[in-house]
Amino acid sequence: MRTFGGFRVGSNVFYGEVRGDEVHVLAKPFWIDIAPTGEVAKLADVDVDLPVAPSKLIAVGLNYADHIAEMKRTPLGTPLIWFKAPSSLLPHNGTIEIAFPEHQTDFEVELAIVIGAEAKNVSEDRALDFVFGYTVGLDISDRDLQKTEKQFARCKSFDTYTPAGPFVCSDVDVVDLPIELKQNGEVRQKARTSQMIYSPAQIVSFASHGITLLPGDLILTGTPSGVGPIRDGDQIEARIGDWPLLRNRVRDVRR
Repeated sequence: MRTFGGFRVGSNVFYGEVRGDEVHVLAKPFWIDIAPTGEVAKLADVDVDLPVAPSKLIAVGLNYADHIAEMKRTPLGTPLIWFKAPSSLLPHNGTIEIAFPEHQTDFEVELAIVIGAEAKNVSEDRALDFVFGYTVGLDISDRDLQKTEKQFARCKSFDTYTPAGPFVCSDVDVVDLPIELKQNGEVRQKARTSQMIYSPAQIVSFASHGITLLPGDLILTGTPSGVGPIRDGDQIEARIGDWPLLRNRVRDVRR
């Protein structure tokens, strides 16, 4: 497994490969080209920033049978996709700001796909050739708005509603990994990626038909059961396999 991410030192933002306690700085974003500059920084001396800068942020819904049941929905027969605003992305250790504290706003942990090559109308058997790697993502969802609006984009696109990271893992097999979310130290979601109805290859192929996926694009693959409301002061921790933990705090935006 190789590990990549986005980093910040003051106003300087850069991408690099994490090797132990070091960050090897890259000349370009890793999903474009893995070209080391020769510069090395200590991981402890940099801030972890957003791991990707996607042109598109795509979400998939109803991809675990238990979640379909808890949401009282029925399977559609094809992946359900919509777009989230890239401006909703939030890095590791960032604070989720609840836009409407009076609304029920839920956490959802998800495996996220990072596209590594331009893809359009790709077949399922070739789809993974266009994937650079994967990261941990959260799809924060305003349920009050989701119930009253026909489209999901707004209720899931408020600023900070898509935590992702801390890093992107490549050269990994995601067929059957544990996926888990803890809220204030208590396990709320626990499943395996093998329980997804549609695999990453099926999702990438489906999303690419008629839509050009570009390097750096991010696709959230759906959440398992156990979703629940976040509240001011919460700490949310999400993990997939043995990848680094994604941690975020929660606060009411109006405080």
